[in-house]
Amino acid sequence: MLSKKLWVFGVLVAVLVTVGLVLGLTASGAAAKRPKRDIYMTAVEWKGSASVAKEAYPGVSSLPCSGSGCGYESFAPGSDEMAGDQTKWAVETYRFDTAMVAACSGERVTLHIFGVNASHHDIVIPAFKKKFRVLRGVMSHVTLNVDKPGIYKIQCISHPPAHQADLLVLRCS
Repeated sequence: MLSKKLWVFGVLVAVLVTVGLVLGLTASGAAAKRPKRDIYMTAVEWKGSASVAKEAYPGVSSLPCSGSGCGYESFAPGSDEMAGDQTKWAVETYRFDTAMVAACSGERVTLHIFGVNASHHDIVIPAFKKKFRVLRGVMSHVTLNVDKPGIYKIQCISHPPAHQADLLVLRCS
């Protein structure tokens, strides 16, 4: 009688272990089958300049911020950036080469961001608790599992508020 109970118990344990293994492999297989999307972006600096004779210097009062550590900079005639030239002025801003990128919910998205201007950009994606650094001349990568539709900020905290983009996650199926 005891040996029959042990045999039934052994079969029950074997069945449970087999079911657990099958469920585990199915779950890991589902994760492995998550669609992938690669998105390429570039961190760039836009610059513009003008001649004082053709266009008066507007100053910095219209900018939300200006100077080092800001996404907007304005250089008055005669400034160091203008090499002391009193006849010209310039402006610059940091941006991603696209303001919005898109993916489908359920995808595994890898952002590949290439740094062109500035020695570095510290990037955060708050909704995914991601923080990473993009260096000039280097392609940096971050991978996200995007499960919920919505609009998620990609922000350079080195050059706020201008240097940002949105990740639009859509329900595609």
